[in-house]
Amino acid sequence: MKIEISHSKKIQKVKIEFNNVFPFLKIEFFNTSHAPGEPSSKNDMINDNRIFGDIKGLIKEGNIVLDPEDKISTVEELFQQQFGLAVQIFRKQKEVWIETTKTDHLTLAVQNEKGKLFSDTEIYIKPGDRYLEDGQY
Repeated sequence: MKIEISHSKKIQKVKIEFNNVFPFLKIEFFNTSHAPGEPSSKNDMINDNRIFGDIKGLIKEGNIVLDPEDKISTVEELFQQQFGLAVQIFRKQKEVWIETTKTDHLTLAVQNEKGKLFSDTEIYIKPGDRYLEDGQY
């Protein structure tokens, strides 16, 4: 998938484009970057209605091409390197979005499939086990 980043484009539009391709993943934009394997602060999350031109540190406009076989960590690094944008990928589990901090080595396709599997109401998951994979609980 190809995502265009321009100064006049709303963050929400990119998030929708990303989620249309990966329905069990979402991308969030932050004011500051996070260390590998670390979560991002919710207080640093950028509002969906802002445009990219309003974000301090946006290096340039352009396109980024994402492949389903790209690792989550690679995608996050690409946004940082090409545009100076701090991003974090989240995966859906039931009705909750979790940061993929401990599984950034997995691909977009694998994470999306895990989100689909973990959001399936027919699958029994023991209480307390839902977030162990990502170290959330």
